[in-house]
Amino acid sequence: MIDVSLLIVHYNTPGLLRQTLKGIYRAAPSVSYEIIVVDNNPNMRVQAMVEAEFPEVKCLVSDRNIGFGGGMNKAMETAVGRYLFVFNPDMILLPQAVEQLLAFMDSHPTVGMVGPQLQNPDGSLQHSAYRFMDPRVILYRRVPFLRSLPFAKRSVDSYLMVGEDRAKIRDVDYILGAAMFVRRRALEEVGGFDPNFFVYFEDQDWCRRFWERGWRVVYYPPVKLIHYHRRETAQGGFFKQLLNPLTRIQIKSALYYYKKYSHRGHDTRTELSSHDRT
Repeated sequence: MIDVSLLIVHYNTPGLLRQTLKGIYRAAPSVSYEIIVVDNNPNMRVQAMVEAEFPEVKCLVSDRNIGFGGGMNKAMETAVGRYLFVFNPDMILLPQAVEQLLAFMDSHPTVGMVGPQLQNPDGSLQHSAYRFMDPRVILYRRVPFLRSLPFAKRSVDSYLMVGEDRAKIRDVDYILGAAMFVRRRALEEVGGFDPNFFVYFEDQDWCRRFWERGWRVVYYPPVKLIHYHRRETAQGGFFKQLLNPLTRIQIKSALYYYKKYSHRGHDTRTELSSHDRT
């Protein structure tokens, strides 16, 4: 078994995917690893480019768009690493990042998943560690006149962990699905992404399930990655957002998520952790 399987689901950013793959090889991890790309968009195939420019990369072709979680599950079925690195196609891997994440996980057996600090291309901090989302936060972040109200700002800031020390290694409710370094044994207990989430909320759901099975989710800022991220569902005014198809998908995912956990309410990770693995 190799050390790490880097898993990437591609949809519509072939240029960024090429940059990401070049960045992995440029970082040259000193551990054994494989890269698996899922070609998930029949209308924008990348298989030919990947096979021609990166022959060491395993490319899996999906005959239809099966969503982010579905694509990751497809990659996980093939992956052989003792750790799996869920990795976005718009990420720059920096030297020693994989080695440091692996060393942290090897020395912390109760951790099921760890996420690095993510930065914007200009070096500014990107939110990538969160508390479980109160459903009202969705509305507060989308409706302009609500954003400035004190109660709404407090709720959003709590969700985003504003004011928390972003240089501190800490347990968190969930980490952004753009970069999730996962222990295989935890994955085998928890299972992969819930395929009912086409996109959005699948990372929050997955981390919640890790906590339910007693596996810690940790934010690890000593490792930093660059993420070319933009919130497409937050572009423009409120009505423009509503007309965005991705916003409708996000709302559908949110409804499914809160219905799925309605019998337990808005638990904290402490309440979800069912047993202690110390």
